[in-house]
Amino acid sequence: MTAGFELYLDQEGRHRFRMVAVDGSVMLTSEAYIHEDDAIAGIWAVREVAVSGSIVDRTGSNANA
Repeated sequence: MTAGFELYLDQEGRHRFRMVAVDGSVMLTSEAYIHEDDAIAGIWAVREVAVSGSIVDRTGSNANA
């Protein structure tokens, strides 16, 4: 199996996507979208942020400071 995104319909018939790791584990699941095109746009948005997004630690931990 390769890592990537899976587009699917949830129990209410709404479109969702999940990001799946190489080992098949689900790394994230999206919100529900009424339209498939919106779910696909969500995948593109996640891909863009994953490459250029910063990490913000809101846990209050200073372990990595």
